Amino acid sequence: MRAREFTALKRLGLAALLLAPVTALASAPAPTPGQVFDLYAQVIVHGDAAAQATLARYLDTDNGPAFAAALAAASHLDDAPELADWPKAAAALRKRQASVHCVTNSVRHPQTDSADVDYRCHLPDLSALLPVYRQHRVPFNGPHPPQMARELATAYTQMITVAPDREKIITVSFKRDHDGGAWHVQNPTPLMSGLADAFLPFFEWNEHLPN
Repeated sequence: MRAREFTALKRLGLAALLLAPVTALASAPAPTPGQVFDLYAQVIVHGDAAAQATLARYLDTDNGPAFAAALAAASHLDDAPELADWPKAAAALRKRQASVHCVTNSVRHPQTDSADVDYRCHLPDLSALLPVYRQHRVPFNGPHPPQMARELATAYTQMITVAPDREKIITVSFKRDHDGGAWHVQNPTPLMSGLADAFLPFFEWNEHLPN
């Protein structure tokens, strides 16, 4: 796991929860693995309150509610510092994010109690925003919080509404106890990063600006 990814998990309170020992509570009727994997995506991508509660019940552990809440917090892209001064841009992001589809496409089992899940996600393609971004980059390394210039915020608000979808396959690994217990995500970063990089690609563009 890269240092920046671990920092993101730590900020959400997920790093400690991923490493915490799992203490099972009373058992409940288990959904199918496919339903579980889709449930994780619903929580991470949309922060859906009902899905969050269902996931907490499914995990059925002492830290299940806190873990589900931390996963849901990753969906709050509109809280990003780039959008702090631009409520219209944040609102446009929330509206587009609500339309995202991210579902289980295929599952591979390297071992009986592990699974590599390929999620098929339809995410906005903001590459048409690049000409404006080249003129108005977000300053991530300066002394002030990274925020969009007015020209970029205006273009972003328009583009996030009409940008075409791009299909992306994102792989996330899961593991469960040998007794056939609940499936636990090993590292949710690929899905979190895939979502964040699609909606707010500026950090990645600063590191690797496309041609």
